[in-house]
Amino acid sequence: MFSLDCLIAADNPVRVIDLFVDQLQLQDLGFIKVKAKLEGRPPYEAKDLLKLYYYGYLNRIRSSRRLEAECIRNVEVWWLMHQLTPAYHTIADFRKDNSKAFKQAFKMFIGFLKGEDMFGSELIAVDGTKLRAQNNKKNTFNEQKLIKSLAYIENKAEEYIKELDNCDALEDKEAAELKKKDVTKKIDELDERKKNYKQLEEKLKESGQKQISLVDEESRSLPIKDGITDVCYNVQAVGDSKHSLIVAFDTMNSTDQGQLSVMADKAMEALGVKEITALADKGYHVGKDLNECKERQITTIVAYPERNNKNIDPAYQTDKFIYNEQQDNYTCPTGAVLTTTGNSYEKKKKGRASYFVKKYETQSCFTCPFKAFCTKGKNRIIERSEWQDIIDENNQRVDENSDTYKKRQQINEHPFGTIKRSWGYTYTLVKGMVKVDGEMAIIFTMYNLRRVMSILGINALIERLKKWKSGQTNKKQGIFRDLCPYSPNRSIMGGIGSLVL
Repeated sequence: MFSLDCLIAADNPVRVIDLFVDQLQLQDLGFIKVKAKLEGRPPYEAKDLLKLYYYGYLNRIRSSRRLEAECIRNVEVWWLMHQLTPAYHTIADFRKDNSKAFKQAFKMFIGFLKGEDMFGSELIAVDGTKLRAQNNKKNTFNEQKLIKSLAYIENKAEEYIKELDNCDALEDKEAAELKKKDVTKKIDELDERKKNYKQLEEKLKESGQKQISLVDEESRSLPIKDGITDVCYNVQAVGDSKHSLIVAFDTMNSTDQGQLSVMADKAMEALGVKEITALADKGYHVGKDLNECKERQITTIVAYPERNNKNIDPAYQTDKFIYNEQQDNYTCPTGAVLTTTGNSYEKKKKGRASYFVKKYETQSCFTCPFKAFCTKGKNRIIERSEWQDIIDENNQRVDENSDTYKKRQQINEHPFGTIKRSWGYTYTLVKGMVKVDGEMAIIFTMYNLRRVMSILGINALIERLKKWKSGQTNKKQGIFRDLCPYSPNRSIMGGIGSLVL
């Protein structure tokens, strides 16, 4: 007879998971069923199920049924779970009921990594990735889609009514009656669909939302790439430049706009710093958000979209017009001055936040010999955003720090590439924003764990976790083990903790 412990190498990643979870105070983090009751049959302890999920997600196994199977056939899981074999619904319920606690456990690991000097805490990158939701495109509606669906039903109903009229002209009365029954049935089905669409239309108006999903109500149809959309969630993540570790994340059902300052602020809180530099792509280039970043001591290097007009000669593009802040006017390349009335008006763009602009123009265009190179309109007009000063500052930093900005991809693409391409986590298994956030907490915790094991080595990480554990020992730790029918050191002879070879 040999102990299971003999089958698990000293540098097996499963030992890291076991050690990390054992030092967590799960009740303080919000996990349910942390302690066993003295009466009745005790439930599976939260830390055993947490270890199972961490092991599963680290090894690309996240289905509750597959995790149930691993508990029966996988030696590493036997060692980790003390040969406990929870049913799949028990495993699934644990993930469903502890979404917020998973995120608190993620934050605890961030705290450990921070103490081990794994973060640079100076340069971060913010980015978002889309994960497909448990909701088909056909089950997501917006106002336009409902209008089209109702119009289709109306047209189809008219066609069926014409078919009914044609049935009367048939000589074979028996065939005519069968045809009428078939068409009548189809009309009734259309009426039922029309009723459902009307109810959805009313529900959409009452909700005040632009979309409504039937299966996962919080999921939304979001742009993926090149005009392609999918029903998904947008997961925002902040990576630290030192080792491409995830510092903070959040799950939402909207686009990237307006998330830069929020996510950078969460990263600063996690890292315990008062100022930081944030990198981001063009999707985050929003004047208001850049201004909020400046107010929060966040230096932005956010890529800006090219605004060159193809109908204008390069020598007369907007960036060639010089702005005079004191006089609040622009001077064009020919020397003409563009002035403003000083009045601002709100500008709205589809899919983007509205903002206020001032209009600048000049009457010199009517006599300018270069007008054809500058504008196709009556005269040249420049609109200046209320956030233009902040935007110009950011854009200048981008131009002056191109090498720094290039680090954005290696900081963010490494985590997303590992999670989606290598591990295959391109979709979520749960429904609802809170639950999806909980699943992402498991995924990002395991990404960070795998990354740190690669950087430090498993043995070195185990030693650091042991020191961290010894500094946070709880006197109540071990109560549950005294109530369990298995040995805490997994090395008894015979019984549930042993393996006969």
